[in-house]
Amino acid sequence: MSEYKQDILNYGDDVNDFDSSPFESLRMLHDRTNIHMVQNKLEFEEKVLLGYYDLKLIENANKMVKRLRNVYDFKLSDENKIPHEQWWWHLNKIAEGMMDFGISTEKGKAI
Repeated sequence: MSEYKQDILNYGDDVNDFDSSPFESLRMLHDRTNIHMVQNKLEFEEKVLLGYYDLKLIENANKMVKRLRNVYDFKLSDENKIPHEQWWWHLNKIAEGMMDFGISTEKGKAI
């Protein structure tokens, strides 16, 4: 197990957690960004697991956006020019069907 597996597992717990505070959900977005920064260091199985949890977050996008709106203004994602490859910061657009979440056919990329 690499040093990042536990971070991925924690993220996976958070994408389905609607009982904790909305601030914990906001922390989850920061955690996902941290994982994104090291994704080239992830083992194949970890990338697959991360993709699975990402799809779970997308599946829960509407519910998660409602929770996050209490503590985060999604307009800040555009104002701060957060790139769309960090789609979790634009989850509101995904929930509204206004943004693709990044299926790629580039060599070496699945999501």
